[in-house]
This record gives sequence, C-alpha cells and structure tokens, in this order.
Amino acid sequence: MSEKITALASPAQRIEDLPASLARIARELEDKRSLSPSGMRRLVLDSGVQEADIQPWADYDHPVADGYGRRLIYQGPHFEIMAMSWKPGDFSAIHDHGHTQWGCVQVFGPAEHATFRMDNHEVTTLARWQMKAGEAIGVHHDLLHQMGNATDAPFMSLHVYGEPEGVDNVTGDARVLDLVASQIQYVDGGVFYHLPKTSINSTSPAPPADFPTRLRHITEVIRRLRARKNQGDESILNALLEHQELLVSAGQQSALLAFLRKHTDENGHKMHTPSWNILNWELKEAAKTLRVRRERSDQFKDYAALYDAVIGQPCLDQFMARYLRHFAGEYRSWEDADILSLGVGTGLTESFIIRELGADPNRFLGIDTSSAMVSEAGKRLRAAEGDILELSPEKGTWDIAYSGLNVFHYVPYRQLEEAISRTAGVLRSGGFFVGDFITPDHIRWYPNVIISRDQRTISLRTPQLVEDKGRLFQDSSIVNIQFREETMHIHDAGIHRRFLPPMHRIRTYFEKYFSEVTLLDAHSLDVLPEWADSCPSTRYVVIARKA
Repeated sequence: MSEKITALASPAQRIEDLPASLARIARELEDKRSLSPSGMRRLVLDSGVQEADIQPWADYDHPVADGYGRRLIYQGPHFEIMAMSWKPGDFSAIHDHGHTQWGCVQVFGPAEHATFRMDNHEVTTLARWQMKAGEAIGVHHDLLHQMGNATDAPFMSLHVYGEPEGVDNVTGDARVLDLVASQIQYVDGGVFYHLPKTSINSTSPAPPADFPTRLRHITEVIRRLRARKNQGDESILNALLEHQELLVSAGQQSALLAFLRKHTDENGHKMHTPSWNILNWELKEAAKTLRVRRERSDQFKDYAALYDAVIGQPCLDQFMARYLRHFAGEYRSWEDADILSLGVGTGLTESFIIRELGADPNRFLGIDTSSAMVSEAGKRLRAAEGDILELSPEKGTWDIAYSGLNVFHYVPYRQLEEAISRTAGVLRSGGFFVGDFITPDHIRWYPNVIISRDQRTISLRTPQLVEDKGRLFQDSSIVNIQFREETMHIHDAGIHRRFLPPMHRIRTYFEKYFSEVTLLDAHSLDVLPEWADSCPSTRYVVIARKA
C-alpha cells in the first residue's frame, strides 16, 4: 500500500455515499442506540470491511506533531465512523474515548496495542501485544489503551464509536494521560503526545505510573519530539532535552527496584509473567531510543563490563570458590602448575585462583572467543583470543585445564565431544580438567533477576526451554541495566543459547578421553552417582584426570 494520497475525502453526507461495507454498519447503527462492545465488534466483522474501503480517507501526510492521521468518514446522530492512518513510528498517547459507550477498532496491519489500568494509586500496563491484520477489538467507556505502528510499513484502521443519547462529538472530552506531569488532559481532538495547551480543554491530577508504563511513555514522547525536531521544529528542543534526561535519570533506579520487589520473589523469580514481559518489552524499546544496541559480531561487547557484578562475583562467592578449593585439597594444587582457562570471561575467577590459591600468573593463560571478554580479562592476567575447538598439543600442553560457568554449553552441540577430546589432548599425562556444568533442568533454579550488591547493576533474564531436532537448549533473553555516574544505561544483550546435554552424556564423553572422572554437585560437593539425571543445585562439577 502506498503512503501517497492525492486528495483527502470529506466526510460522507449520506449513507448511500459510503462503500457498501461501511453503509451496512451505518444503517445498523441508525436503528440501534444500545449496543455492547462485543456486539459492535461482531457487526464490524460481519460487514467485511476492507482497507480499500477506508482508503479514500487515508491521511499519511498528517502533521508530524500528530501521532497518526485522523479522518472522519461519517457522523450519525449518536455514532462516528473514522479512519486512522499509521505511518511507521506513529503512536497514540494513552487515552480513552470520551463519551463513547460502545465501539470497535479494526486494524489492517500489525498494530501494536496496549491496555492500561488506572486506579486511585497507580497507572499500570495490563497487556501489550501485536494485533493481526483484520483483527478487531471491542471498545467500551472504561477502556484505557494505546495503539501504534512499530513496523516498517504503513497501514490504516477503522474506528466506530457510539453512545445512546447523541452528542456533537462522541469521542469528545477524551482523557489523555501525561505520565511525566502525572496529569489527565481532556481533549476533543486527536489523542497525541505533547499536546499544545490550546488543544487541552482542562486537566486533573493523575496517579503516578509504575516503572515500565512511565518508561514507555517517556520513550514515545522522545520519539515524537525527535521527529518534530528532524522536521525543523525548534520549539520543542527544551522539552526534548527534558524528556531525554528523564529517561536516563538516576531516579529510575528506585522506581525499577520497587517494581522488581513487587513482581519477583526472594529468589529472583518472576511472580507475574505478563508484568515481567511488559517490563522487558519497554526496556528494550527504551534501549532502541538510547541507541544502545548489541553488536552482532560480539554479543558480549556490552555484557563484559557488567558481567562481574551480576554473574562472576555472585557465582564465585556462592559455589565456585568452594569447589576450586576442594579441587586443590583433594586432587591437585594450583601451585606449580601450567594452567589453561577455557572461556576466561573477565578473568575474575582466574584472578582468585592466582591471588587466593597460589597459581603462578606467569604460567596461567586464559582464552576466549570474545574479544571484549579478552580485553577485560587482560587487565587481570595473560589472556588471548582462542577457541576450544582449535586447541592442539603442538601449540602447548598444560597441567590443568579449567572451565568455569558452563562454557562447554556454548560450544556447538555437534562439536561438544570434539571440544572435550581437544581439551584432553592438550593436557600432560596426569593432568586434570576441572569445570562446572548445568543440568537440563537448570531452568528451575535460574533466576529472572540478578542484582549486584550495590544495586547499581541489574540483569533481567527470561529463559525458555527449546527442543530442536531432539536436542534440548535453554534460550535466555537478557536485558542489563546499569546506574553509573547518576545515569541509567540499558543493554539489550539479545538471546543466549546453551545446549543442555544429559548428565550421562557429559560423563560418557569425559570417560572416553580421561582415565578417572568424578561428578560433584557444585554447591554441596557431594559425589553424584552414575545413574543421576540431575542434582539439587542444578549445577555440577566435572573433575577428570588424564592417564
């Protein structure tokens, strides 16, 4: 569909002037004053409206200050039929429909739609989803919602609003929420962001919004103001700067933490999936606005800087230091050993082995496929880019090969056995492998939120189990938030996939290339029997000795 419209049709004066589908709706409504939203939705769907029927009223050349194009198609004694035009990036503000008691909205493209609740204490987002072309929703007086076009293609929508008594403007006196000013604005026209005072009839106080709802409001205001700025409107520069500062302000920290306290338990697990999904959605939208994007060439680029606070240090404190000391006491000292770290990460654990367990830094090398991680690790020990799958004894042999935080689960699943074989191949006779792994049911422990000790780094994680050709994986969508120098930084780290082989397969692979293999629960350090499919902590340690 083209955005270019040569002329704008005026509202039809007679029902006979309307396309047949719209005429059917108008005739039905002329004789009905009391309808339910579901009844109105059924009428619209049964009428078979097509986008071409409302195309004459398209307005893609609407002023950039308007959040969408808005045209009246037909006005009856107690109802209105309207067409809205949505260019990419167009969004309405959060609003209701004034005097409307019943109505329907039908979209002819993948519109993003959100619904909200406002009580005396708070404004919250109930749901956000993408509608399908042709889908219709009923509208009632209490509906507080938002629509927009988050795609790259324009589309239109049909809107029918009615009320029993008959007024000059069915959608007049609509409420528009300004969640920065905590204000309800009453308007008779378009429900746009950053309305001029001349378009607002009156105002009243609104309750504060929760973190994700307010965050998305600020994000959309910034997008609309930027669009106006790009069109040469300099009158909004101060407002744009104000909202950009609000988006990343230090005050967001307490609001986010309050939201997390309300929606997660003491173990960091989400308690309400819709609220959790909305939080992640709105943070990702804000990240786009802040132009903080994940580099496809290195998914750990932004992650490396905050990895220690939310992963490295907590895991080192909770279980890794214990099993590393156990290995030194029961199997082999870290002292006087040539040590190779596979997947060195930031080098935090390796630094602990050097500092606390006596390893010689001159005989310690860490490798990682991530240049960003190698850069961080290089601040602590000798580190270089390297791949487990490229290990070769011709390049060097070692007394101990160490791998922390389930590095082997990121190896391509078809090459897992090869990775273990290559590891054994670079160990000297009597050398050891020590490293931790996760069980296939690790997701039952996996926290949705991890917060650093100083509460300045927050990692949100949404895991799901994925079956692919008979193999099990855990996909984790990760969003990280940092508060540093009184500013909020959001990093969408994308989706991290980990292969989840059965414990017996890991044991079998190691037994094939090592003479002695022991599996321990990573937390309790209890030896796991050969028949075990899992363990209490869902993390386990493999200690393997080469003949």
